[in-house]
Amino acid sequence: MESKKRLDLIFSALADSRRREMLEQLCEGKKSVGELASLFDLSLGAISKHVSLLESADIIYKTKQGRTVYCHMNVDIWQEVSAYISMQASFWHNRLNELEDFVLNKAGSKSAIDNNKELP
Repeated sequence: MESKKRLDLIFSALADSRRREMLEQLCEGKKSVGELASLFDLSLGAISKHVSLLESADIIYKTKQGRTVYCHMNVDIWQEVSAYISMQASFWHNRLNELEDFVLNKAGSKSAIDNNKELP
């Protein structure tokens, strides 16, 4: 159950394009909250809300150096996300293969029936 709630928080945080853009910036290295605000032409309050959402989902973490707060990407969380996406991709790949086999078998059966009807 804990894992489901955690994934809900992660995917909810990733639903916003600005937060995804912030993560792209953090992939390059840590950024202060002020740097993020200037990159996105948003107020410190707006950036703080986005940062709080990302932090509550454990996608990022903050450190403080003096009076400056820095945001860092939490690389470990992506293993959990990757495992979930891989599981889903595998499931749907298998289901689509089953559907393809079913359709091909039905088409083959239909063709065989049609061929038998033509016999005297």
